[in-house]
Amino acid sequence: PFARDLGYVDAQGAVLPPFVWDDEDRRARLAALDALFMHLYGLNEDDAGYVLDSFPIVREQDLAAFGRYRTRDDVLAQLRLLPVAASAEQGEARRPAAATAPTGR
Repeated sequence: PFARDLGYVDAQGAVLPPFVWDDEDRRARLAALDALFMHLYGLNEDDAGYVLDSFPIVREQDLAAFGRYRTRDDVLAQLRLLPVAASAEQGEARRPAAATAPTGR
């Protein structure tokens, strides 16, 4: 079976039972990934909030299901947990090399 081909087996080689789908765990993992990507792109909390606000369908679905824009709240909460790489001289968040302006030639 596919599970065995993927190595989803116990020590004796028997296929493990399927994992239980957990919506809360999935939401938490997606929020952590979204926050990490935003962090890697050098977005601060305000920038990340702006990006998340550009998804009105997600906002509407969250408001209907949870009474708040939960996706935004969860991603920003995860983003706050990530370390801020700051320049001691400039006090600015570090941007990836691709996002910085080239120096003069």
